[in-house]
Amino acid sequence: MDERRRSTADPPALATVRERLDEHLAPVDRTETLPVSTAVGRTLAASVAARRPVPGFDGAARDGFAVRADDTDGATERDPAVFAVGSDIDANAAVRVDAGRPLPDGATAVVGTESVAAPETDSATADGAGLSVTDPVEPGEGVRSTGADVAAKETVLRAGDRIGPSDPALCTAVGRTRVEVRQRPTVGIVPVGGGLTGGDPGPGEVVETDGTTVAEFVERAGGKVVLRDPVEPEPYALRPAVERDLTKDLLVTVGGTGAGESDRIVDAVDGLGEVFVDGVAVEPAETAALSVVRERPVLSIPGDPVAAFVATTRLVAPAVARLAEREPPEPRTVAAELAGPVESESGVESVVPVALDGDGGDGAETAAAVASTVRDEPLSTLARADGWVAVAPERERLAAGETVSVERWEASV
Repeated sequence: MDERRRSTADPPALATVRERLDEHLAPVDRTETLPVSTAVGRTLAASVAARRPVPGFDGAARDGFAVRADDTDGATERDPAVFAVGSDIDANAAVRVDAGRPLPDGATAVVGTESVAAPETDSATADGAGLSVTDPVEPGEGVRSTGADVAAKETVLRAGDRIGPSDPALCTAVGRTRVEVRQRPTVGIVPVGGGLTGGDPGPGEVVETDGTTVAEFVERAGGKVVLRDPVEPEPYALRPAVERDLTKDLLVTVGGTGAGESDRIVDAVDGLGEVFVDGVAVEPAETAALSVVRERPVLSIPGDPVAAFVATTRLVAPAVARLAEREPPEPRTVAAELAGPVESESGVESVVPVALDGDGGDGAETAAAVASTVRDEPLSTLARADGWVAVAPERERLAAGETVSVERWEASV
């Protein structure tokens, strides 16, 4: 195979590429029914209605004495209503109740202990003890009625809602232990490169790590990952590797997007479908590409760890979020002053790794932090970087001492 063409000389802006990508992405409409305990983070495909009320009985809303409200009419401190404490409700009879317990049959209100005058508090709990009520109560006062929290058939969660950590408890309480959710979009990830291995490396081999990084972001954005073993950058291997995952909602290839002799993934994809974007105005992910093969979008991102990280946060994660019909992942940010200048190419968004010194290094959002650019081997750069500074395309230089917003992707987990 001839050396593949180089990326577009004047690549489109990131926003333009995202628009082109969105044209080929539609939210997944497949559904499945899951135990609600395993559905946290998933998006509901159907609303959830209560099968039973909560609470399921009339109960005491406070500690006190259950009575018939009418028996307290006219009660005052000088002329209290007198009740006999017992186990059943009758005329001028009261039953001791604790908050949350069912209301005895016949009771219509609960008198709080603050409205009770008893010579000896302990004697008021014994059957036959005298109880003086000094303030009248209305029917329903001190009572938590059946369905006061959730009525039977009431909608408690709506289609499109994302199930939160407390929602399984709510669903269980209303008798809905299984829920219908949208299936997660499936994403195939295919690392490409000679001498890559997913296990212990042999002589001349390198452990493949970029696919794992991409997979973590895909999961965070709501996708379901199928991470493949590394594929050699040869036509006999690339074509079947791409075709194998065209059953997925999105295919991401990692590596092989440069201009070298072995960088052939875009040519391989072009032979199967159509390449819409070959190059993006984002440094260091400028060789990323967008293709469509048999109506399936294919994102090809660089294999350099730093470039792969940038391409994943800018392109892959938002694409997966759109398929999952969720908001794309956003990093935490911290304000920091640049320790030194940052140079950038006009018309290109540069994403620069930085290390934070000062309070910002532990995640505190404070302008006291100082950001220094990280220049190291690719994997070491990812490990040492506390965050990332984006230089807008219209800027060619950020000055030392300038306050910038640092994206802290790792702190957003």
